[in-house]
Amino acid sequence: MRSEEDLVRTLRAAADQAKPLPGGLSEAVAARRRGHKKGQWARMALAAAAVVVLVGGTAFALSSGGGQAGPATQITTTSTPNPIEHVTEAWPEAIAKVPRMASNGWKYRPVATVSPTEILLAADKSFEKAGRVAVYDMTTKTTRELGAMPERKRGYFVQEWAANDKNVVWYGETPNNKDVWADIWVMPRAGGEARQLKELTGDLARIEVLNVTADHVVWSVREGGVYRIPLTGGEPEKIQGTDDLHLNAWPWAYAFGPGPEGKRNQTRLVNLETGNSIDISVDRGDEGVVCNEHKCIGTRDDRMFSQGPEGDSRKLLPKGMVMHTPELRLQDDVLSVVGGGSNGQQAYDLRSDRLVSFGKEGLGYWILPGLLAWDDDAEGFQKCANNSCTTEEKGGGKELTVVNLKAIRR
Repeated sequence: MRSEEDLVRTLRAAADQAKPLPGGLSEAVAARRRGHKKGQWARMALAAAAVVVLVGGTAFALSSGGGQAGPATQITTTSTPNPIEHVTEAWPEAIAKVPRMASNGWKYRPVATVSPTEILLAADKSFEKAGRVAVYDMTTKTTRELGAMPERKRGYFVQEWAANDKNVVWYGETPNNKDVWADIWVMPRAGGEARQLKELTGDLARIEVLNVTADHVVWSVREGGVYRIPLTGGEPEKIQGTDDLHLNAWPWAYAFGPGPEGKRNQTRLVNLETGNSIDISVDRGDEGVVCNEHKCIGTRDDRMFSQGPEGDSRKLLPKGMVMHTPELRLQDDVLSVVGGGSNGQQAYDLRSDRLVSFGKEGLGYWILPGLLAWDDDAEGFQKCANNSCTTEEKGGGKELTVVNLKAIRR
């Protein structure tokens, strides 16, 4: 997990684009930090127009790095519309109003998107202590519970969720313990009993991304390597030829070039179903290039750009735009950004080159792969003490506004 200092260093660039945060930036971040590690439900404070964000599993590169240099590429520039349209107006088909409270008084929180019309929910009996799994249907505007999650050891937190039309899977850790340990679970998408597939220790337990296929749970580890285990149970196995690969979103994985984390460039995309690969085009001077099968983002001369993986359609993004934190992977085509033309929360759609605002001024918000969320009924206010200020919230609590990024029509 990245340190508070890493987050603070990255956000200083964003803070220059907005009003200064009263008091120390690092104190404000530390005071409002939520979540346990990558993939967790993270919630951050916004103080006036200044943005302070920690992204759960969705973060992006900002600084210099290595990789293979290619020939110079012609670059066009993307302009910023003014004013920026709010996401609820830009993509109304992707907006859901999800209830915050379950019938037993537990709190729902969105944890993943299942499909363009379905959002996976965890029902928490206390802060991020998931006790049940549910699905919200955007078409019928109803919530259906799938089943209970077994009680786990003290200090256990689910780190990441994934789902398809047949199964819901997750893995958990005890992040505050020194042991290197994780376990993987599966529950039928139609509802039923949760089954533990495996307890992992050592390098296999250093999970960075988890997905589900028709037959397997698949994951990659921080040192490199993609593993799988059958949904019916059994022993984990490494997928052949993946020693240097990291899972993005199944079936795609990527390899890194040389350089420190947050500065190196991705160099290759591999489809683990077909074996096809794409050599990523990187120009000399490009930094922090990360890709999915559609698009790449990177930085050159302190300016963000996007391009196709093979270097086509290269464009400079709006001047001053930065991502929130250094990125290892590009799972979504919609990115959370600041400084793209106005204050506040913004999202940039790489596929349509569209910048929109989201959330509500002065409130915290959530970002996870596949979704954005906030409480429209809450109100934000500043609380200052000891030469630092944090943004607190009052009211709300009845429902969340959720943007299902899978539902966007382009």
